[in-house]
Amino acid sequence: MSAEIDCYNDLKYLSYQFKDDGMTHCQRLDHLCRTLGFNNRHHFEQKIAELPDAQIGKYSTKLMRQACARVLPKPNVAYYEFISQRERRMRFYSLWAGWDKCGQEIRIPRGLDGAFAVPRLRERLDAPVYVIETDRQLVAWRSKWHGMAYVPAALAREHMREAFARRESVVKGPRNEAYELEENFNDNYATWYPVGE
Repeated sequence: MSAEIDCYNDLKYLSYQFKDDGMTHCQRLDHLCRTLGFNNRHHFEQKIAELPDAQIGKYSTKLMRQACARVLPKPNVAYYEFISQRERRMRFYSLWAGWDKCGQEIRIPRGLDGAFAVPRLRERLDAPVYVIETDRQLVAWRSKWHGMAYVPAALAREHMREAFARRESVVKGPRNEAYELEENFNDNYATWYPVGE
């Protein structure tokens, strides 16, 4: 798909997040285009077609970010909470999986009810809570805008396999007491540094 089609689809996706604003779909598209500096959706389409892909990508990223900050998770779908930080560091809400051979806790992402958690977090936090639903959104979130996001299970397991693969390091039996604990997981957040992405 071309960058301009992706960008227009990102605009439409954002527009769907404002269904309760009393505007028609076309009025809402025109309004969103004016917030981006265009006269209306027709002007947006015309100018986007003239821009290089890198510039179109900046508009797409902005639109995706706004939409992900508004969309609500689907009910009855498991989500994982991840926090993308600069320097490629990721944190995730975790559960205990066991001990590794060096006596360290192994923690893996914990499935959460996103439909319940996201609205409450958005009320309590001063920062956005994103809901990521597509590969493009996930890549943009991880590389461009960062922050807390709820990612559906299938997408999370596909793109963040290493966080789930930690379970393979678990050994049977009690903790190896010969080693001191290196991390404290009292807040249930584990840190992970993705490799090669």
